[in-house]
Amino acid sequence: MGCNLHPRKHSITNTLNRLLVLSIIILLIITVTAILVGLLVTGRKLHRISSECLEAACPESWIGFQRKCFYFSDDFKNWTFSQRFCDSHGADLVQVETIKELNFLLRYKGPYDHWIGLSRELGQPWKLINGTEWSNCFPIRGGGECAYLNDKGASSARHYTERKWICSKPDMYVQMQRQSST
Repeated sequence: MGCNLHPRKHSITNTLNRLLVLSIIILLIITVTAILVGLLVTGRKLHRISSECLEAACPESWIGFQRKCFYFSDDFKNWTFSQRFCDSHGADLVQVETIKELNFLLRYKGPYDHWIGLSRELGQPWKLINGTEWSNCFPIRGGGECAYLNDKGASSARHYTERKWICSKPDMYVQMQRQSST
């Protein structure tokens, strides 16, 4: 008599062990497949999102701030030329709307004076490029008909004086929102 007292019991145990191992292997295969499919789907979504995020909100050499793009020129030109330059780039001379925006512009303009999008007829109120009256949210010194930023804030000079200039336009995301709402 050897060790095999119950051959049938041993055979059932082997079969159950094999079924258990096979069930575990199948479960592992299903789990790994589900994880891989999940990663592929998520990876595709992440790839789409990351490529959208890499799209610049502003053109090259423009600086983004509060959903606007700003271009600080290197050249010196008169006010009229400066506005035409901005217009040719789908922008206007900057129309300063808040003190926060003014502080941003003063910080980035460097040591030079820059034309901005305010002008007036002699003895008349300041107007924005689009012709609406300006809200006077900060003082403009001087008796000229065109406004510019200097180190102390804003001043004015004759339109033919040559200065650097600042263009501004909505960033790409604001432009896309406007297009989709029309």
